[in-house]
Amino acid sequence: MDAATLTAYDPAAPLNVSEETAAIELDSGVTVHDLAWDSPLGGRVSAWLVLPDGAGPFPGIVYLHGSETGRNDFVDEAIAMAHGGAASLVLDAPFSRTGENQRAHLSDFGNPEDERGMTAQAIVDVRRAYDVFAERGDVDMERLAFVGHSWGASLGVVLAAVDPRPGSLVLLSGRPSWTGFLRAERDGSIRALHGVYGDEKWNRYLDLMAPLDAMAEAANVEGRRLYFQYGSADDVVPPDVARELTDAVPDAKLDMYESGHALDDGATADRAAWLVERLGLTPIPADALDAVGLPDQESVPGA
Repeated sequence: MDAATLTAYDPAAPLNVSEETAAIELDSGVTVHDLAWDSPLGGRVSAWLVLPDGAGPFPGIVYLHGSETGRNDFVDEAIAMAHGGAASLVLDAPFSRTGENQRAHLSDFGNPEDERGMTAQAIVDVRRAYDVFAERGDVDMERLAFVGHSWGASLGVVLAAVDPRPGSLVLLSGRPSWTGFLRAERDGSIRALHGVYGDEKWNRYLDLMAPLDAMAEAANVEGRRLYFQYGSADDVVPPDVARELTDAVPDAKLDMYESGHALDDGATADRAAWLVERLGLTPIPADALDAVGLPDQESVPGA
């Protein structure tokens, strides 16, 4: 089963968007809304909607975090981008939702069907975020972008292959192939996990998850839509591993930073500038960018 099949959904299905708590109005005129809507694959998506001052239509950005955080990871960056006139939806992945809306989890080697379903759901949820933008009517559907970090960046490649709407995708520190990493078994802990689950379960997990690897869809992506950012000191996705993906999409923009997996402030400024140019935004003020933390450092809106 390929990624297009796994991430298909009915775009006519009702979204049932609701505002969960009172909006947060910042001194800058930016407003942060706590939204939820129905996911076609179960539960309710939780997301921050960050709106600039004014009536629009605004360019729209969707953010997806990495494997160890949630929607608070990128909300500070979305607020900074609102200073340039962008509207953003900053999503929780299905595993980061709370209560009855939470779905599965990562590295579930004994239940690969559940993990593959949850991973596909994350991509569907991002696709539905663009439907939320369309339903609102204050977003310019010709100027859409995506930003993802780590796990979210890897899924961004799959998103680009199955959905043409985001014309600009910034992918930070994305692993080319999760299953390729596991197959290589470079780490003693990975070999130990293989031993615990046995060959049959291990290989079934790899086979089921492989269609949602970035490398599985890299050849189906127009490189000019993508901007890769990697760190030369990244111990999660080292430069030689990153090159597997960047070499597969040679027309993409690529910047390498003297940093680790979370990159650095220079990367933050560079992707903001790229999105400003691509989406036709007003340049982001320096003080707004200074307030942005690095990925994997969650912030609370209005705090």
